Amino acid sequence: MTASEAGAAHMGFTEVPINPGRILRAIARIGYTPESAICDIVDNSVTAKAQRISIKLEREPDMSEARRNSAARYIIADDGDGMGTDGLIEALALGVDGHYESGSLGKYGLGLKSAGLSQGDRIEVVSACEGGSWSKVALDLPHVEEVGRLECLMETPDSADLDRLSELIPGATHGTMVTIEKIHKRNHPSIRKTREALERNLGVTYFYFLQENGGDLQILLDGDPVEPFDPLFVDEANAAGNLDDSTWDGRDVRWLERPIPLVLDAENQVEVTVEATQLVHPPAFDNSAEIRKKYMIGSSHYGFYVYRNKRLIRRAERFNGLIPTDQDYFSFRGRILIDDSADDAFNIDVKKSEILLSEEAEDALSEAIYEARRLSKSGWKRATKILREKANQDPNRKAAEALFEVDFPEFLPTDPDDAASEDERAKRAQKESVRHPLGDEEREKARKEGARVTFVDQLDDNALWERSRDATLGTVVRINRSHRFMRMFDERFGDDADVVLLIQALFLSLASAESGTVRNKQDLDDEIIEEVFVTYRNQASAAVYKVTADALEKRFA
Repeated sequence: MTASEAGAAHMGFTEVPINPGRILRAIARIGYTPESAICDIVDNSVTAKAQRISIKLEREPDMSEARRNSAARYIIADDGDGMGTDGLIEALALGVDGHYESGSLGKYGLGLKSAGLSQGDRIEVVSACEGGSWSKVALDLPHVEEVGRLECLMETPDSADLDRLSELIPGATHGTMVTIEKIHKRNHPSIRKTREALERNLGVTYFYFLQENGGDLQILLDGDPVEPFDPLFVDEANAAGNLDDSTWDGRDVRWLERPIPLVLDAENQVEVTVEATQLVHPPAFDNSAEIRKKYMIGSSHYGFYVYRNKRLIRRAERFNGLIPTDQDYFSFRGRILIDDSADDAFNIDVKKSEILLSEEAEDALSEAIYEARRLSKSGWKRATKILREKANQDPNRKAAEALFEVDFPEFLPTDPDDAASEDERAKRAQKESVRHPLGDEEREKARKEGARVTFVDQLDDNALWERSRDATLGTVVRINRSHRFMRMFDERFGDDADVVLLIQALFLSLASAESGTVRNKQDLDDEIIEEVFVTYRNQASAAVYKVTADALEKRFA
């Protein structure tokens, strides 16, 4: 007997203990946002052949939707195939032998558990197959941690469950409803932020399922239908044609690469479809801020959108520099369509949102998009050149673009956030619009340009700035261009775009702070606060010129 054979004779296997509670805590921390977690659960509804999916975001009672930790529960209901009791138990299991058909949106069978528990400590599932009755199971993480076993709770759907089903899927006799309870309260995003993120996220993620020829799927978010959103704007590219980088003025969407098949892995016969468009050049438009928002143009949106089995799994992917981190590529928008046969070539992760190209796939993709990448950068530069030829760059316009999407906190952690306070906040905001209105022409110009900083020839008491409020733009600051400080500023720094942006950001922040104080300092009468701010602005307006002028005189003496 050889040494290796002798060693093998003494080898054996022993069961290794596991802690189900810790495992569930671990998979819950894969890295979901509320919107990505909800989309993972929606995947199950799509796979179940649902025609209607309703999502409801419920807030904590007497708490403002704009406040962090305001979510009470998330509910996702559908009229799909549904499950019986055995199917419900299997849905909450880990490591079950499952078979995913070709074209399925699932991969590892962890989506419901990892997505649901990433947002709350309890997942409730109510379901019924066609011709069956409604059953309910719940996976409660604190219970699993307490008993040390992975077990779900068998329950009977109560009247609240049935009422929710009736509300979200009227008349449904089969389907599934997932409710995420015990929402985590560790700096959890507000209901309002989650809804805003979901509105477009759902339209982009399920674009192929929601478009007219994509099927019969309808998704509703808090009762409102979700519209399909094509991040490449292919319809516009079809109308405008291919990009000519020698003449393009940036005012329409063009094709960079029409859909082409691409072999990423010859040995395993993995083939994908690649396409790319050049979106518009926002500075070419008078309302450039609105254009950026419409086409999602910015540093976090350009690159490739990867769809697996027609479901978005990765947005704005640049594949480790394949699309450089450079604003000259802001209008580059690519799409890669893959099926589950390409999972290995793309190294799809557990939550199907992180991908890493194999070396062979990276080389093939790089070669395929070489010309599209060159055209995109060249076209952007050409559009910029045309714009500069028409007029010198306007620092105020550049500042308006930069400040258009800046978010200011609606209130501080110490401000009241109950329902009564929210009502009072809304009333005070309405008063602001009446006290500090924009003129009709001023409002029209501000909205067209997306300008939250406007300039006027005069303000009462020769104040340097004054806040206003617009229903579309929110807080707007009006700056007195006749004030001695502004005359001095324009003379010395008016052509420096960076300095102009800084000074406008400062005044907009001051105005936003005033507005927030009036709306949230509810233990004081808002009229008194307004009087204080009028005095403050007059004092500051007089002081800022004198102090700055004296300082500059000494600096340049």
